Amino acid sequence: MLIGFVLLVSACGNDACEALPISEHLFPSREVCERMAARIKERRPNAVLLCGEVYRSHGSDSEETTHIH
Repeated sequence: MLIGFVLLVSACGNDACEALPISEHLFPSREVCERMAARIKERRPNAVLLCGEVYRSHGSDSEETTHIH
């Protein structure tokens, strides 16, 4: 189940590598996340920022897990 969006920063620029979350804050929609990314880019124009989907799923032993896509 989609639970929100997280703002990610790519340490490698536009090269393929794993992006890291900027904070643990979840945004309710992609649009809200992208607005925050735009505000940050005003101060850090060279930052490569992405909005990733966050999903919560239940494991086989009823344990909840969170995944970022």
